[in-house]
Amino acid sequence: MKYFMGILIFAIISCPAVILGQPTLAIRGGVNLTTLTVRDTNQYPMNAHTNVELGVSADIPIRGRLGFQLMGNYVQKGAYDFLYEFPIEIDYIEFSGLANIILVAPRRAPSLSLLAGPTMAFKIKSTGEDRLARRHWKDRFEFKTLDFGIAVGVGTQVPVSKTVAFRSELVLTHGIGVVNKTPAYMTNRALSFCIGFGFPVSRLGGG
Repeated sequence: MKYFMGILIFAIISCPAVILGQPTLAIRGGVNLTTLTVRDTNQYPMNAHTNVELGVSADIPIRGRLGFQLMGNYVQKGAYDFLYEFPIEIDYIEFSGLANIILVAPRRAPSLSLLAGPTMAFKIKSTGEDRLARRHWKDRFEFKTLDFGIAVGVGTQVPVSKTVAFRSELVLTHGIGVVNKTPAYMTNRALSFCIGFGFPVSRLGGG
């Protein structure tokens, strides 16, 4: 994981030095469809669970059609226990650093971009751990504080005015590490759809 974090930190630090375009700040919100992938899915089946996602992002143009998107989100993840019919919920503050490759440049029509990069999430709270332990295992069940993943998706943008753009994103995030400390190891998986508004930084002050 130290190499994973090193790449993310290096990308965040180095990007401002090569900015050639106009950065954009955005607010966003939406829903996600999440589940927990269990090592033995036949014994512990989990159904998808619908949750909310809220956050902010900064788009940093680098060169040509290549950019870098930093995101910080409040994300609810988890699943629904199929056998005993109760939700397992984990609330995170999730950060991501995504490459942003513009396929269709914004004019009067919507733009289209590809997004891909690493994510790191800090657990705020969780529910359902005690019920999981009682129903499936006799040992204590506990979720970890950190979760790491890889996100891929697409984004669109439509100019509303000279200072505002409407945005939407569809992103799939897949965990690359287990999220719990005890038996039947689990990983997060989430498909999110968010909409929001972007504001070019240099125009916020009217310049």
